[in-house]
Amino acid sequence: MKGSPRHRILEIAKKRFYQQGYYHTGINQLIRESGTAKASFYDHFPSKRDLGIRVIQAYGADVLVWFRQILRESPTPDDFIAQLSQAVLIQMNEDGSYYQGCPIAIFSCQFPVGEQPFSDEFKSIAFRWESLFAMYIARWQSSGLLEEKLDPMEIARDLINLYEGALINWRISLNEVYIKRMLAQMKQTFDLGTKK
Repeated sequence: MKGSPRHRILEIAKKRFYQQGYYHTGINQLIRESGTAKASFYDHFPSKRDLGIRVIQAYGADVLVWFRQILRESPTPDDFIAQLSQAVLIQMNEDGSYYQGCPIAIFSCQFPVGEQPFSDEFKSIAFRWESLFAMYIARWQSSGLLEEKLDPMEIARDLINLYEGALINWRISLNEVYIKRMLAQMKQTFDLGTKK
């Protein structure tokens, strides 16, 4: 793996925390797999907790970029559902042994509710997702595709609930029907606010 020691450590930690979990990944494993010296690790990340925060931030940025790309390619709510469907199915089937669902949801479930400083990071990420979705929903309203009476933030939260809930249930059951239901429920959510 190329890049600076900090970059290598962060990339290995993102992968290992996702695959093995935060508590089942040791610093020595990260040092070994990233090809860095122990002193270099601690120069960049004074503790595993500091590394955990950086991993959360990196996951948050990755997922935000992913959502933004899907939304940019979606001039209508129906296009959004189609794009999201395609993107999720690609992730699920591209490398099934690696994809386990949303990295933020998976990582957040490893900590007690409200545990700091992780909880604030998770809340910040959720707020950025809500804001991004609400912005696009407002654009669809301005374009006349959705009723003005809808609250963009409420719809954004509904969509995120459907997305996260479906992925968690898929992960528990390995049944893709949860993904299909997510898409159908998203369509129903938009249909309720579609201008007739």
